Amino acid sequence: MADLNKKMLDYAFGILTDEKAAAIILFLDSVEDWKFWKKFQHKEKLILATQKPETEADLEPFRKELLNILKLPQVKLTRIGQIKLSIIMGITEGIINSCDKVVCVTGAPSIGILDSLMLFDLKKETEVFTSMGISKDLLKKVKPEVIETVLNIALELSSEGREGRAIGTTFVIGDNEKVMKLSKPLIMNPFKGYPEEARNILDQAVHETIKEFSLLDGAFIIREDGVVMGAGVHLDAALEEEGILPGLGCRHMSAAGITDVTDAAAITISGSTGIVRIFRKGKILLEIEKPSAEEKRRDG
Repeated sequence: MADLNKKMLDYAFGILTDEKAAAIILFLDSVEDWKFWKKFQHKEKLILATQKPETEADLEPFRKELLNILKLPQVKLTRIGQIKLSIIMGITEGIINSCDKVVCVTGAPSIGILDSLMLFDLKKETEVFTSMGISKDLLKKVKPEVIETVLNIALELSSEGREGRAIGTTFVIGDNEKVMKLSKPLIMNPFKGYPEEARNILDQAVHETIKEFSLLDGAFIIREDGVVMGAGVHLDAALEEEGILPGLGCRHMSAAGITDVTDAAAITISGSTGIVRIFRKGKILLEIEKPSAEEKRRDG
């Protein structure tokens, strides 16, 4: 397995050079000996992604050599999910740009084999990372860690559900004053009256409260700095054009609509499929699918 992993990495570094790519993203949990990086040149172009807190801690002493480490949420992800999430986190943290070429290498953590290698030209990708997506204008207004935190919570809810049931909900981030004007409460706001520091989504202690209120109908409204402004909110600005989001329901039409008429982004969880979607400017920027039962069995 070590020989196979080395061949995959040698090939990946060859593509990096030949295609003049900006970086290699490696899902580190797919290899048993993660100290391989010491043997490679261009360490500044190496981005290591992990879901394990212990691995992140082990890498900390090497921060001077390894400049780019991504901590992914501890949820089951497909291979494509690992890649998509690593790229979008890399963009929000300023490690890579939305016009870069990126080589991605991943595999199954349970067996320690790198079995997937993909080259992304982010400038040409139609599904993700276009100029209408996680763009610089949004990141000037919304803290990158807020987007990451909301996305992590959404992925956890998609994977785990709540109280034994699947969860479907929406988080709207940014431009909250205009969003609130185009919305109406379905219930009394459960966050009203609490100090801002007690309802900031960047505080780990708030996450369980968010997950509990995810059982409510309606959307969460989140300010640019992470303060939760409301829950159980009905978004009135649904897109009305038929066929614009075929196969998707009211939750997704509302998320598309509110991001079309405001400068907000929205993250949705499908209650039926568990797919997590990011919306920006009325379009789906990114989809992360929930692993199938077969993928969960195969990858441990």
